[in-house]
Amino acid sequence: MSFARLILRRKALLFAVGVLFSLVVISIFSPYFVPYDPDALKVLDRLKPPSAAHFFGTDHFGRDIFSRVLVGTRVTFILGLSISAFALVFGVPLGVLGGYYDRLGMVIMRVVDAIMAFPAIILALALMAIMGKPGMVNVIIAVGMVWAPRMVRVVYSSTLSLRENTYVEAARALGASSGRILIRHIAVNLLSPVIVQSTFTFAFSIMEVAALNFLGVGIPPYVPSWGGMMNEGRTYIIRAPWIIIFPGVFLALSVLSFNLLGDALRDRLDPRLRNIV
Repeated sequence: MSFARLILRRKALLFAVGVLFSLVVISIFSPYFVPYDPDALKVLDRLKPPSAAHFFGTDHFGRDIFSRVLVGTRVTFILGLSISAFALVFGVPLGVLGGYYDRLGMVIMRVVDAIMAFPAIILALALMAIMGKPGMVNVIIAVGMVWAPRMVRVVYSSTLSLRENTYVEAARALGASSGRILIRHIAVNLLSPVIVQSTFTFAFSIMEVAALNFLGVGIPPYVPSWGGMMNEGRTYIIRAPWIIIFPGVFLALSVLSFNLLGDALRDRLDPRLRNIV
């Protein structure tokens, strides 16, 4: 079954793809069609409920929440892609080398186990505290350090399985170098698990970023972000709940959609599950 037919067959997956496509379009073109400047302060319009003038209402500074949510979509996707790229750049080479060379693998996996022993949010907070100044680069490094070990573990376990295949043994018997075997016969066949893990990394990393922003240690508060908006709105949760509700809905839909997409990709790319779906 093709992936397109799988999308049409699963209503939940079709919904997820529609949501993600909409968010991608918003992240690309949001600066061109937001109704208001997301940073414009209008004190006279502060804490106004959703209306025809302000679809999602306004915050305590009179800023239009609809405009800030749309612009925050671009920030969220940039961070998610950057963190996923960070996890790929560091996770895939370490996982492949660790899975192929036993002694190196023992060292790498003990370090990975030590890192994964810490709760994700606690480790991210500790790394942000060590790096000091909040900012997008520091957030990418901190959250990337949290999720790169997960990528290492996935690639490591897949490499352990792949290196025992007959075509790898045949290549080794024919005198192929380790570098050629790693690139031509192992790394290429890691595409499926890496793609699936990347979708989960994207989903959970944007949730982690939102948590850091909610705690006030992520990106600067003047940069529109879903977590930052929720952090600013918690003081007014009774008087103006829309400040938290709308960015929270966007965050929940994004995480849910990426998880549904990751499950579908796993079912489609895993040969053991391909005949079941």
